[in-house]
Amino acid sequence: MPNQPWRDQSRRPSRRPPPAARSLSGIEAASLVKFAYFTDEAPEPGTLLFTAFRRNMPPEVRQFTVRNPVTFFYGIQQTGSLLDIQVRWINPDGAVARTSDQPMDQSREGALWTWQVDHLEKRDLTQPGVWAVELLISGHRVGRYPLLVRPAGR
Repeated sequence: MPNQPWRDQSRRPSRRPPPAARSLSGIEAASLVKFAYFTDEAPEPGTLLFTAFRRNMPPEVRQFTVRNPVTFFYGIQQTGSLLDIQVRWINPDGAVARTSDQPMDQSREGALWTWQVDHLEKRDLTQPGVWAVELLISGHRVGRYPLLVRPAGR
């Protein structure tokens, strides 16, 4: 099924007030994650993606080298509402290196799912070891995704 990122679609003026964020249980929130993985090729904004046979989905990358940018790519099933989404990058010491709040407004979406990305820039990826990204929806941790970061030159 195809979909486009919600942020990159053209905006039409709306007379409706923004929706309130949907409150979900942990089980409901976890069931919304269609996929989540790391890539080095984020889709261009506005790209229509097809999950069938992964025809134009970005490639999954399981390890990176320090001082290289990393993209966390994820898809969320359609809810028809606003979702509070947060992405936390955890370094090998277990400390939160960066947090991104990424609300997703699906109240005007007609597609079956919506994709978003979060980036960790090369200046931030300085420590080799096992990093992780925690994906939170409505305050519930719905996934923890490990990432191997190797020292330069290996």
